[in-house]
Amino acid sequence: MSHDGIHRMGQGADSPDRPSMAVVGCGGAGCNTLARASERGWTLGNHVAVNTDAQHLLSTRAHKKILIGRQITGGRGTNMDIAVGEQACHENRDQLHAVLAETDIVIILAGLGGGTGSGVAPVMAKMARKRGSLAISLSTLPFSVEGSTRRDNAMASQANLAQHADLSMVVPNDTMLESSSNLSLLDAFALADESLLEPVRLLRRLLTREDMPWVRTALNGAGAAHLGRGGSDRRRGYVKALDGAIASIFPPIGPNACSRALVMFHAGRDEPDDRTLFEMVRGLHLSMDPGARTLWGVHRDDLMEDRLRAVVMLATKPKR
Repeated sequence: MSHDGIHRMGQGADSPDRPSMAVVGCGGAGCNTLARASERGWTLGNHVAVNTDAQHLLSTRAHKKILIGRQITGGRGTNMDIAVGEQACHENRDQLHAVLAETDIVIILAGLGGGTGSGVAPVMAKMARKRGSLAISLSTLPFSVEGSTRRDNAMASQANLAQHADLSMVVPNDTMLESSSNLSLLDAFALADESLLEPVRLLRRLLTREDMPWVRTALNGAGAAHLGRGGSDRRRGYVKALDGAIASIFPPIGPNACSRALVMFHAGRDEPDDRTLFEMVRGLHLSMDPGARTLWGVHRDDLMEDRLRAVVMLATKPKR
């Protein structure tokens, strides 16, 4: 269903022909996030773990594991050297190309700051796009207390991902864990992983192959994007979920500066109704740049009852 630049995803969900999806965890943190999905029983597509650390890779849960750069690192990691992570990809490029073959969407997960995730994620994005896949990256920035080397690595990789991925989103660990101050560090990291996976889970549930031409037109080459999440319920008003998502967007940006939007809702079985959600999306769309393209969809779940979750991704007009 399309309406003046707005397209609803998942209209063929009763008997969907789903696009193929690979979810690639790069480096230690990316593999940990991928393993979290397996622990929760979430199948997000073909789970691929890529690492230079043989011991860590051995304990990672994934459908496919690829140890890269054995000749360079001896299976012991990159010692926070981005160049080594990039070289490791080239050493095993044939294996990496093979897992991306005939894949419509490649989701790249990484924790930026170390050498493997920071070096590998942009290379995987570039490979995916070269093979004709839509490349979407979701990554975290290191804690502010982790030092200048990790910060500099993260900034360099963030710029590379914005260049090579179709859509690249980063979330600072500091902000992801602000709401977790009462949790143990282990539980806080688990919550952070699940938050990072939320957009992937919704996209997996919503997209059908019929949506792919719209998705490619709207997201192809959009580059650096802005991610926000929000929640509300019937008592507080459902619109607060979308308002909260827009208010939490990182890096901060106003919708009027954007021309691409992806809005995904997780809602109860019966409410809010589709018209209410559409009007919320339409309000966002009209506040964006003229000629904007907006994709939206809703996954309904009895467990949500009268609660609503909103995940928003905003991007400026693609320049390439």
